[in-house]
Amino acid sequence: MKTIAVLLAFIAMSALRASAADTTGVTEDKIKVGMFGPITGPASVFVKSLYGAAAIYKNVNDSGGINGRKIELVIEDDGCDPNKGIGAVKKLISQDQVFLLHGAWCSSVALAVKQEIAKQPNVPYMVLGAASAEISDPVLPNLFHPIATTKTVAEQMVEFALTKPGAKKIAIISHSDEWGSVHLKAALAKLKEHGLQPVATAALERGATDATAQVLTLKLEQPDVVLAILYPAELAIYLREAYKYKLQTATIGTQAVSIEDTDKRVGIPAAVKQLYVFYPLSADTTSPELSKYANIFKKYYPSESLDTISFISMGGALAIVDTLRRLGKNVSREAFMAKLNTMSNFKSGIQSGTLTFNPSNHAGITSGKMVGIVKKKVVVLDRYPVQSD
Repeated sequence: MKTIAVLLAFIAMSALRASAADTTGVTEDKIKVGMFGPITGPASVFVKSLYGAAAIYKNVNDSGGINGRKIELVIEDDGCDPNKGIGAVKKLISQDQVFLLHGAWCSSVALAVKQEIAKQPNVPYMVLGAASAEISDPVLPNLFHPIATTKTVAEQMVEFALTKPGAKKIAIISHSDEWGSVHLKAALAKLKEHGLQPVATAALERGATDATAQVLTLKLEQPDVVLAILYPAELAIYLREAYKYKLQTATIGTQAVSIEDTDKRVGIPAAVKQLYVFYPLSADTTSPELSKYANIFKKYYPSESLDTISFISMGGALAIVDTLRRLGKNVSREAFMAKLNTMSNFKSGIQSGTLTFNPSNHAGITSGKMVGIVKKKVVVLDRYPVQSD
């Protein structure tokens, strides 16, 4: 009888543990957050996205924390490499026992990580800056996507291009990797809605050092606008070559590039005169509206320059902080995800669109603007500025 009683008690305790809320990574005074991004490697220029989110967390700690708790950061390098990303996530979950994950700038990493966290449905995951629409579609219950996806970006690029008076001939230059392909697919679909198809397309591979052939291919068709689905280094190469060979037309880029950084990389003001890029922020980076967040970034990372990438991941960090605050003292993974699923039109003060999550939609941002250099000044735009030609 005693053996049976002990066994029943053990079963009851096991059932209680199974039904208890998952508070992994939470103590009386800390909440452990696991972060990962491209600290090293060819995509390390985007490490500022990780620093921007980290700065928000550090500032929260210096302001007293969240309901009596401070955020403890554990940061790993994914090098924009899917295998390194999976390794980082496994370490953060199993070894570091973090409460939630916040990471991945590169879509290839986020997609690889998505497969991994699908096996860990109790672990909340907020994407850092990766934009592929396939990250949040189909929906994964524990994955939240707080930035504009490639679908939103590509559609906005097309719509903006068509606000240029008389624009009919649209050409596209793109990377052929997964990131480029998902942008291209969405752009082609949006052009088709307008009864259009590209007059020319060209592929420029990651790591390319010359774009002469691609520029000459596009120039033959005399496009009104070129959609440039390129990362920063390759976009700069393309713009220099386009200027050299007198392909004088508007170029529209993705949110993966900063117009300030591109201007510096190209080093030829006339070559970026008609450059416009998708803009995820509520105002330009030097505006009074963003000065609070600029100061936060510089406080913790004073040696880093400020550009769009510095701010882009802050919205997701602020959404996490807001959700934790709304939870009060009773913090668990289940409660966190349930509360995040009720976020509606959240205004971070940084993003150009509001953030909304619900159980059937984890792609939180569905809008954005463009930014260009007009009369030597960076200006946020809703439509093509005719006076820039």
